[in-house]
Amino acid sequence: MASLSLLLLVSLQAPSRETVSIPETKLKVDLVAIPGGKAVVGDETLKEIELKPFQMAVREVTWLEFNRFRNGKDLDAVTRPSNADSYFGDAGIPKEFLEGPRPLTNVRWHSAIMYCEWLSKKTGRLFRLPTEAEWEVAARAGSDKPAPEAPDEVAWHKGNSGKQTHVGGERKPNAFGLEDMSGNVWEYALEPFTPHDYGPVLRGGCWSSPLRELKYATRQSIPYKWFEEDTNSPRSTWWLTTPAVSIGFRVVCTADGSDLKEREAYTGKIECKVTGHRAKEIKTGGSAADYREVKGEIKNLGDRPLDEVELTVYYVEGGKPHLIDQHSVKPQRAVFSKCWPVLVNSAMDDLRGKPLEPGGVRSFAVDLPLSGDIEDQAKPVFTMEAKATAVRFSK
Repeated sequence: MASLSLLLLVSLQAPSRETVSIPETKLKVDLVAIPGGKAVVGDETLKEIELKPFQMAVREVTWLEFNRFRNGKDLDAVTRPSNADSYFGDAGIPKEFLEGPRPLTNVRWHSAIMYCEWLSKKTGRLFRLPTEAEWEVAARAGSDKPAPEAPDEVAWHKGNSGKQTHVGGERKPNAFGLEDMSGNVWEYALEPFTPHDYGPVLRGGCWSSPLRELKYATRQSIPYKWFEEDTNSPRSTWWLTTPAVSIGFRVVCTADGSDLKEREAYTGKIECKVTGHRAKEIKTGGSAADYREVKGEIKNLGDRPLDEVELTVYYVEGGKPHLIDQHSVKPQRAVFSKCWPVLVNSAMDDLRGKPLEPGGVRSFAVDLPLSGDIEDQAKPVFTMEAKATAVRFSK
């Protein structure tokens, strides 16, 4: 654990904070600078990692913030979630869980990544979900203990929450100044639970978690019982229709707006090729969902090394992108996805954690929700495409 000592000393300094206004709204995002360097993550199996600096949101995304995104007039009907307000009442979710200042719940990973895209476009910065390594280092804030030593002071959990979520800031922040990193709501991480299968990772525990789930290294997929409660077929890609009311997320920022034009222009220098795709079934417990696995590769045709490359992968029908189903049994269901073949702050055991040098090639694989509009045709005619939608330069 010696490598944690440096991070611990850094965490004892006053955390550097920045407030970012979201244009055309009254909303703001408070960010804390997380120092880079070496650290150890994990529980029984420890792993030494090295991260580059990033910023993390002080609080989890709230209903007020997310509702501004999903109800905004500046969005098309493709890149934001379908309306699920009627579901919340039908499911019997108490109204207090949906109050604006409280943490957002019941969204699926697609909703979270598209909120990050909206936030990036609004501010000119680069926002996304945290990698598992970023999340754990930020949650530990220099601690080498397996869990918070005084959980009642920093976390809402089964023993003290009163069976509900709470507004951010009602518990003490950790040594980095981050609130509710343990408890309140589970938080999505960026990478899949089991690469390359679709299946998000949840970190941190929630208001109904027993204390054993508040370990910094605890990671879990979406529980099968939450899927079992969803009688829709196919399921929504935007909303998790369960009365569990337990999943939210927070954002990280990895680039400010100073190089926005350069970053936007450089996405055109990422050559993307789809090399194959196939139908795929992914099972969770006794529940199965249909996907299409897409594989391909990218090449850096520019002259700058890259720390991050975000791809959007989608169907093409009749020469036009097919991003949502419009006529199947689940209209407005998203059938595209994103992946990050270059992600230096990832601790996964593959090449994504390495910068992509000029001329470098990197493979990718991602699971897209199966398109009912296309697959249900007698002779489906479609292709798959990928394009770079965001990059971060190495420094």
